Amino acid sequence: MDIQSIKVDLIHWLTELQDQTILEQLQAFKHRQEEGLSDAHKALLDERIASYQKDPDKVMDWDDVMKDLEKDL
Repeated sequence: MDIQSIKVDLIHWLTELQDQTILEQLQAFKHRQEEGLSDAHKALLDERIASYQKDPDKVMDWDDVMKDLEKDL
């Protein structure tokens, strides 16, 4: 299905949708997409990327992170 077909399908679905909860969730999603990242979030990401690039071996594997969390529980 091409992008235009997807848009038309969603438009038709939205025009018939009566569930206010779903509509509010979609509206919130739309607002988040429009806002993008704050300057603080961008700065934090830049800082973490720089830290990783400085020492790429100083990271934890996701499985190790989960094991540590499970130990604390």
